[in-house]
Amino acid sequence: MPDTTTEATFFTARLRPHRSLSRRGRRTALALLALLQSAIGGVFGLAGAWPVAIFLILAWIGLAFAFARSARDAKAFEELSLSTVELLYARVNAAGRRREWRFNPLWVRLTIERHADFGVERLDLSTRGSQVEVAACLGRGEKTLLAEHLSAALARARRGARFS
Repeated sequence: MPDTTTEATFFTARLRPHRSLSRRGRRTALALLALLQSAIGGVFGLAGAWPVAIFLILAWIGLAFAFARSARDAKAFEELSLSTVELLYARVNAAGRRREWRFNPLWVRLTIERHADFGVERLDLSTRGSQVEVAACLGRGEKTLLAEHLSAALARARRGARFS
């Protein structure tokens, strides 16, 4: 996660939601399901229960729509960039709309909500009464790792730049 490409930037991260199926995987799953449902629908159709085939087709269309929506939502991401001057947090939705929050690293607080058994549940950046949730798309383990790296980077940014 940490990027040390420039001395002025202590930390950069691009957070993307995890998707378990690739485009090819989604197509394969839909094709296999179509074959299976065609066989089942054919058996029921021959038995005189043709409305079952209609419901199987509707179920397949619903799953295809859900896969398409999931693929579209996977285009969303979050960016974090920390320097001695500012912490920039940007959230870009699937349509490409970008929303940014800028924080002074000296005053921003990383609030970590932990569950006793499961680990980090929520990460928030807060300052002067405003608060924004960070890394909502990540799992608990990834949030824990992000919290460790971001906390260390914030501590380093608060110490200031070193000129030697």
